Amino acid sequence: MKIISKNFIEQEISNVGFSSEYMSIGLNKHKFLSLKIFKIRAFEANILKQTALSCDCDCAIHKHSIDCKIETTDCVLSGTITQIIDVSKKLRKQPKNLSLNKISKELINQIYLFKKKSNTKIMGILNLTQDSFSDGGEFIEPANAFKRVDELINQGAHILDIGSESTRPMADEIPADIQIQRILPVLKYIKENYQHVPVSIDTRSSQVAKMALEANADIINDVSGLRYDTNMAKTVAGYNAKIIIMHSRSTPQDMDEKCEYKNVVDEVYFELKNQCDTALANGIKPENIIVDVGFGFAKNYEQNIELMKRIGEFKSLGYEILAGVSRKRFIQKLANVTQPKAADEMSALASAYFASVGIDYIRVHNVEKSLSAINFGKIFNQ
Repeated sequence: MKIISKNFIEQEISNVGFSSEYMSIGLNKHKFLSLKIFKIRAFEANILKQTALSCDCDCAIHKHSIDCKIETTDCVLSGTITQIIDVSKKLRKQPKNLSLNKISKELINQIYLFKKKSNTKIMGILNLTQDSFSDGGEFIEPANAFKRVDELINQGAHILDIGSESTRPMADEIPADIQIQRILPVLKYIKENYQHVPVSIDTRSSQVAKMALEANADIINDVSGLRYDTNMAKTVAGYNAKIIIMHSRSTPQDMDEKCEYKNVVDEVYFELKNQCDTALANGIKPENIIVDVGFGFAKNYEQNIELMKRIGEFKSLGYEILAGVSRKRFIQKLANVTQPKAADEMSALASAYFASVGIDYIRVHNVEKSLSAINFGKIFNQ
């Protein structure tokens, strides 16, 4: 007798001669899923737990739910996909004025998100800045920027992310007109020579975003999560463009002072959800939203590590996910180095990890090393 690795369940079920016609149904009985359900009324939590037990799975609730000494509780429902589907079916019969009916539908949605496959894309970073923490000043001249574009694409970048304002801690703001002067020639060069490569513009300014979208940029990468410029959401919506909404607190000038969380994963999750709700309210389509947990932005070393470990939980938001840890301070600390570029190997290992857990976009400085690590990892995760 031996354990079967989760990545090989389908292969092993097939090897024993299981009918291919019923493979998807069979797999549901072998895939385990845990879901956290927030703040439901105590009496509903009791119903949920009893329903879970009747379907041979379980639901953890607060110990005082049973005597209703508390009004609400969080719950953790765990079971195979088949068992959770059974829970959903039973909850569907609950009165519509209870939240359990809504939970029934959301359980099915979360199963879909859990099973959804991703095709990870590498986003190559091009900083047109004087003071970026990693490569400030190297590519601010157009000729150097054009050469760097060629390098990134030849190394295999699927997308390019161009920024002309550093957002490292304590970085100064760059006026929109200067950002535009730096970005336009490079954006034009890419669109003339590499029409197949989507371009993301890293900016907090709606004025810069409007200019870039007029020049056929494809994505706006807003590290403020639409909070810095109140016109950003409507600007992006007007062009039907994609938007990367990153979690952050305050500004680069004081973000390192905003690292207080009781539960960093849950708080970042709900703050990101609120930012996405703002995008939707301003006309941005759900399929155009990409979320970024904002590694290094108002997070300390331990918080960044926890977010990395649990980044897959953010799939529950229902949007594509971007991860950007390349050369950041906590990656340098992991690698035991003090120079950003010396952390490229550790950054590449992080890229392989993100790809293995189904992250959609990975933003990196060294495209070649990250792609090599991802391709190596694929050998063991197929």
